[in-house]
Amino acid sequence: MQSDNGKTTVRMKDTRILLVDDHDLVLQGLKRIVECSLPEIKHICTASTGQEVLQRIAAEQFDLFLLDIELPDMSGLDLIAHIRRTDPQARIIVNTMHEEVWFIKDLLQCNVSGILFKSVNSNRIAEAIRKVLEGQTYYCPYAERVRARMKRSDGGRREELTVRELDVLKRISEGKNTQEIACELCVSVNTVDTHRRHLLEKLEARNVADLIMTAVSRGIIPIRKS
Repeated sequence: MQSDNGKTTVRMKDTRILLVDDHDLVLQGLKRIVECSLPEIKHICTASTGQEVLQRIAAEQFDLFLLDIELPDMSGLDLIAHIRRTDPQARIIVNTMHEEVWFIKDLLQCNVSGILFKSVNSNRIAEAIRKVLEGQTYYCPYAERVRARMKRSDGGRREELTVRELDVLKRISEGKNTQEIACELCVSVNTVDTHRRHLLEKLEARNVADLIMTAVSRGIIPIRKS
């Protein structure tokens, strides 16, 4: 079946979903949400490790994956790559607690079908599943804003920050000094100072306080929650 945008949709009664999370309480909660909100979906399976996911996809096919990105035995990004190798068109919704912009960008570059934060209301989960099964994408508002900024940047905006500059910026926002950042990243103090200077130039900031405020206002780093 085709949706209006040309993407294949899935009949709900035939849908097979795999829910993935290493916390059993969260996993069972997700399953209950799907069962109650989307009762027409009859095949709901669960897995709590990356290896369990790999075993399942080797034995059966799923129409949609709703997965946590932090698993005890495997990087979530690696797991997405494994799923993609098995099924390049796999529909994948990531359900995560991480809101860092560089993390969201990594997920978007993996072409996941949806991004949700674990703080969302349960009805958002059902809405995301339904839309993705209809051939659409579903990103929470913050992830959507990051995606929009990425598109504008591709259209010729100011030079993007590098991964290492984002690493340094994250630690600056956490209040760490140059020596601490250098130790964490296993680089020299001079290297950190160079990244700091580039950050100030790229974000047109006058000082560290201005740098953090500018980064927050542009959505590069999330507002720290108390």
